[in-house]
Amino acid sequence: MSNPYQAPDPYGGYGPPQQPQQQPYGTPPPPPYQQPVPQHGYGYPQQQPYPPQPYAPQPVAEPNSLATASLALGFIGIVICFYGAMLGPIGLGLGIAGLNRAQRTGVGRTPAIGGIALSTLAILIGIAGLVFYDTLTKSLT
Repeated sequence: MSNPYQAPDPYGGYGPPQQPQQQPYGTPPPPPYQQPVPQHGYGYPQQQPYPPQPYAPQPVAEPNSLATASLALGFIGIVICFYGAMLGPIGLGLGIAGLNRAQRTGVGRTPAIGGIALSTLAILIGIAGLVFYDTLTKSLT
């Protein structure tokens, strides 16, 4: 059943005759041998962003064990005051070696500097403890 309020179609249901589309002013018509580029998305031709790169795993940096040992010996040297004078030089040497390794590899600079500082402090505390002990024993005799 048709709509009674709709005007009859003057073309008999086939639609208006098609007019050839005109090109906008100033654009030449495409040559007949060139195929039009299909448009995707927002009207831009779709491009590949970058070619896929092969996966190359990054080398894992080894921890600077010399710097860690220096840090541990410096801390232990401070805790056991009198023996710090013996552990301090060992920690100081390991800290300097760890700092040299950190300059080559780029890993462990902070623990190496901390180990050097704690080992130096352990040496100073050990020396102060020995001086205090010597002074105390001489004053008692």
